[in-house]
Amino acid sequence: MQHKHATFRIVLTSLWQEVRLPLLLLAGTFFGGALGYRLLYPEQSWTLIFYMTGITLATVGYGDVLGTEKTPLTAAYTLILMLAGMSMVVYGLSSVTAFIVEGRLSRLLMENRIRRKIARMQAHFIVCGAGTLGEHVIREMLNSHAKVVVIDSDLDHLNQLKEDYPDLIALHGDATDDEDLKEANIANARGLVAALSNDKDNLFLTLTARQINPALKIVSRAVDVNLHNRLKIAGADYIVSPNYIGGMRMASEILRPNVVGFLDRMLRGKDPSIRVSEVVIAPDSPYQGKRMGDVPIYAQTGLNMLAWSPTGKDDDICYNPGPDTRLDVGGFLLFIGNFEQIHKLEQLLGSPSSHFA
Repeated sequence: MQHKHATFRIVLTSLWQEVRLPLLLLAGTFFGGALGYRLLYPEQSWTLIFYMTGITLATVGYGDVLGTEKTPLTAAYTLILMLAGMSMVVYGLSSVTAFIVEGRLSRLLMENRIRRKIARMQAHFIVCGAGTLGEHVIREMLNSHAKVVVIDSDLDHLNQLKEDYPDLIALHGDATDDEDLKEANIANARGLVAALSNDKDNLFLTLTARQINPALKIVSRAVDVNLHNRLKIAGADYIVSPNYIGGMRMASEILRPNVVGFLDRMLRGKDPSIRVSEVVIAPDSPYQGKRMGDVPIYAQTGLNMLAWSPTGKDDDICYNPGPDTRLDVGGFLLFIGNFEQIHKLEQLLGSPSSHFA
């Protein structure tokens, strides 16, 4: 019920913005016309003055209560007032009609439905910037069944994305603005990707997002590698430099082509359900503090673990963990699997979903 009232208020506000000018002009014409009649007929009461002004502007033809047809001046004044009233009414009606016919009302209702949907979202991801880099991020997240909200200032590009991905939730706005981030429900988001084209904008976005949601996982783009430290200080958990990664990729293509091919199949393979994924050991996991050999991972999921990190940090990873590996809270396991296997492992370990809705 609250959402319906909010929608009604938004529609009324937008409708008022459309007809505000013609209504103000009409009110000004009414009171100005009445003042003119008062000057022409000072002996008449204000009741007759307002009545004459009203029927003249409405062109209803109820009769000349002031006798304006008796003098050329008052007749000409009445004619001008009548034409002005007709113009104001036509202008107001055309504004309301344009508001409905041109689709602005339907777009307004659709945008409000999207806002209500975002307000109900939990543990979603926000992608700020839908350019070339951002579009790749969006595609992979959608292929991985992640809940995504996109913010971009280019309305034409957002409309194109909506054509390519009809179910995409997108907001037209400035990702560096606090209100637009709050509209994307950043307080309940799990992660944010700062993929704006300008490094300074990404730095400011990272700082703003970290202040609003201290627990948010933030990945930021940085063309200038010299900004890495500043982005870390601002609150970025991970920093991606396209030029650096591109150079590493080109070198790896020459030195380790089969490894690169394998990783590509995991990240961009034809079957989007097969991915390298992770699961975090939560405090309420029934196997927290247990040896890996005591957990029936392969028997129940068919998965083999690629790596284990006891601290959750990238620089503390144990590859091919053995049965004596202790599963401490906060650590994560890396593996390759499909959606079904991933969900089975999460249910087994009692961990929240890491990537999938």
